[in-house]
Amino acid sequence: MMAEVTEEGVREALARIRTPEGVALSVSPALAGIVVTNNKVYLSINVDAAQVRAWEGVRIAAEETVKALPGVASALVALTAERKSPAARPAAAPAPHGGGGGGKAIEVPGVGAIIAVASGKGGVGKSTLAINLALGLRDLGLKVGLLDADIYGPSVPRLSGVHGKPEVVEGRTMLPLENFGLQLMSIGFMVDEDTPMIWRGPMVMSALTQMLREVKWGPLDILVVDMPPGTGDAQLTMAQQVNLAGAVIVSTPQDL
Repeated sequence: MMAEVTEEGVREALARIRTPEGVALSVSPALAGIVVTNNKVYLSINVDAAQVRAWEGVRIAAEETVKALPGVASALVALTAERKSPAARPAAAPAPHGGGGGGKAIEVPGVGAIIAVASGKGGVGKSTLAINLALGLRDLGLKVGLLDADIYGPSVPRLSGVHGKPEVVEGRTMLPLENFGLQLMSIGFMVDEDTPMIWRGPMVMSALTQMLREVKWGPLDILVVDMPPGTGDAQLTMAQQVNLAGAVIVSTPQDL
């Protein structure tokens, strides 16, 4: 029988890991959240942007330590950096196509342009439009990728008919799966379809950043990003930190 994984057990294991300040990770204020679901563990470490390099070793050690715990099926430790704004600093004018969040823009190697497909609510056909947009661009002779950024309800695996886990090369870089002449990546390739995703904001943003930056895309002419519905953390990350070439907003007629 597989051992039960608990938050308390994970926290005890993290007590053996020291932060750059010399304190146990389990009691560090940087440990923003621990989520355990179906013996899968998700952690979030939130630090200042200037300290990211110093904390990367802590993130790796935490992930390896948690993976080694009895009963743990998988573990993901997200390192999220926040850039603090100086006091009394005047607000900057918004950038025309993303990159206006005050932080450094997320670079996506191998991708020429990024188009986001978003909606104000679910059930309006956003994901269906996203994959058909990608297929239409492919038919124009372009090299196209499709990123499923809907962390809570990924649908690209079902729409594309692709199921499986991405291959990891060069340590932590993932290779996108392929079908219909498209390069595909989704959180749904890494977790079971029925697994609930109970993630806090920093974990969502870190997962999205990793799927953009730590996937061996390309070379692609266009990357279509299927956004989650609404205006939450994933949408703000894309709007503020990614240089978007354009966006498609899907809606339906409403009386109210």
